Amino acid sequence: MGGYGGSSGRGKNKIYYDTGGHKVKDLNAIIVAEYFIDKGKYVAFLQEKPPEKRADLSIDGVHTEVKGMSSLSSNKVANNIKEAFEQVIADNKCYSPETHRDGQVIILSKYPDLKTAYRTVWGGYRNAKVKGYVQGDVLLMHDNKLYKIGGK
Repeated sequence: MGGYGGSSGRGKNKIYYDTGGHKVKDLNAIIVAEYFIDKGKYVAFLQEKPPEKRADLSIDGVHTEVKGMSSLSSNKVANNIKEAFEQVIADNKCYSPETHRDGQVIILSKYPDLKTAYRTVWGGYRNAKVKGYVQGDVLLMHDNKLYKIGGK
């Protein structure tokens, strides 16, 4: 349950279920998941288990947190990156250490244009990197295109 592959027949405006069988309501996670499903990747929506922190998705086994961003503050972006990696790393307790992989954070752009998005997210990434918050790859999704900002 909750896993979808490139040939799953799922498309836009379909209903998705998480690994616990609950309907997925996070539109940011759905947008990113559909991008990867369309690319033939296997995507699972991870079940939320409050108050535990969890990543939103597993994409071909890589835990991924999605953050929709529109703030022009690099400090806000850095703090969102920190929070996102805390969610990704929290999932490691569920798996044996030899299977741990670096996770990733995808910033889903709500910015008006790519230049603004890239400049803002790059500034936030640099702040997060200096503060030691980056624990894997940071990517930017803008207009259904993916850009790698950096990694650890």
